[in-house]
Amino acid sequence: MATTLTTAGGRHLGTLWAYRGLVMNLAIRDLKLKYKGSVLGVLWSVLNPLLMMAIYTVVFSLFLRAVILPDYWALVLAGILTWVFFSTALTAASVSFTHNANLINKVAFPYESLPIATVIANFVNFLIMEVILLVVLVLAQSVLHRQVGLRPPAVLLPVILAAILACGLGLSLFLATLTVYFRDVEHLVGIGLSALFYVTPVLYPLDARALPHGAARFIPYLRLNPFSWFFESIHSVLYYGTWPDWPTFGLMLIASAAALVGGYAFFMWLRPRIPEEV
Repeated sequence: MATTLTTAGGRHLGTLWAYRGLVMNLAIRDLKLKYKGSVLGVLWSVLNPLLMMAIYTVVFSLFLRAVILPDYWALVLAGILTWVFFSTALTAASVSFTHNANLINKVAFPYESLPIATVIANFVNFLIMEVILLVVLVLAQSVLHRQVGLRPPAVLLPVILAAILACGLGLSLFLATLTVYFRDVEHLVGIGLSALFYVTPVLYPLDARALPHGAARFIPYLRLNPFSWFFESIHSVLYYGTWPDWPTFGLMLIASAAALVGGYAFFMWLRPRIPEEV
């Protein structure tokens, strides 16, 4: 069975590559629909994370004093941008099959184009914000003489972004396929992401020196969360300006590859029945 799946998967990847133009057109469609009728349009991709950054920075550093770090806003913004990509991409991709049932049943094309296009559209937004973040960090370092800024470890950022994309693609294929057979997944994804947000180091570092007294005992457990490997790596290169912890970096790469291969294999396993189940 594994050999059959591998052969079918390889053959289907060739078909998907032949339809790459369709994937791009679907991604462009998703981007246009997202901002259709909006006065500010793509600016919402900038304003939304900036507003979230401001709120979380004030609450966690000033009101609660839960995190004590210089230029804490930079750590929050780097984390928020990554989390927004994961949450919006996975939420939208999880229903990409069920919300396009008519298309799947009437047109012959690679079904995986739908969740893949959704993830790519959200990744484009993510890249735009990452570029803006890099500009802000350079200005903070050169003009305002802040401790944050771009340092040599930032050369690893493209690798981290590629790992984030691979993980998002794999999870989106898994969730989109699972939702076809269990419609409650559509609602569980939002609940699961809300819970996952607080046990993932999006707004805080896994560093006992920066956290309240007593919080250090939870750090070993939080590091078991695969999502934490992505956020620790991106915080290292963008906020601390240090090389990432190499075991954590390696685990991130393994997790992204496992998510991509596992998600695609799960989709290929159940793909023949999707048209009749959707």
